[in-house]
Amino acid sequence: MTSLAIQCGGWLLLLAGSASAQYKLVGPDGRVTYTDRPPAGAAARPPGAANAATTPAAELPYTLRQATVRYPATFYAAPNCGPCDSARALLRQRGIPVREFSIDRAEDVAELQRREGRIELPILRLGAQRLQGFEAGDWQATLDAAGYPRTSQLPPNWRAAPAQPLVAVEAEVTPSREAGVSAGRPAAVAPVLPAASGSFRF
Repeated sequence: MTSLAIQCGGWLLLLAGSASAQYKLVGPDGRVTYTDRPPAGAAARPPGAANAATTPAAELPYTLRQATVRYPATFYAAPNCGPCDSARALLRQRGIPVREFSIDRAEDVAELQRREGRIELPILRLGAQRLQGFEAGDWQATLDAAGYPRTSQLPPNWRAAPAQPLVAVEAEVTPSREAGVSAGRPAAVAPVLPAASGSFRF
């Protein structure tokens, strides 16, 4: 087991991570087995695959819809992070539909490091544009340049999807004849990426 230290506002957070990929297998008799070898037919689920707003983009007002198509917003934040909370409040106040990833495990940190290089949370991606660390003026100006409205235009029934881990968390899957899994053959879940040592700043 490895751990990763994250510093934010004087607080030190320790994230634990596994040293190797793990698969949780549930047999037809209900017996659970953990292994680092993927079973035949195992497929990795892309991180955040289920993360989407409950309101389709087609139902958003025209100006907001155009901005989300040209510059989709992706937000990376961590728990107990003051700057992350301030950034999230700004995004909500402006009504920015964002795809949020929670960086609170060593596996998530390793994947974010691979994607972004130097890490300073929070991070906002607007298409290819990246903002690291929170400075309200810079974030406001970048959102303006991307064409996002200054005040929320989200419809009343719009609900943001909850934050997702950057690396998919293993979930228990039982064999299913309907899904094409033969009885007696264990089902598989996506692997967890190995953790990386290091630290990043808020």
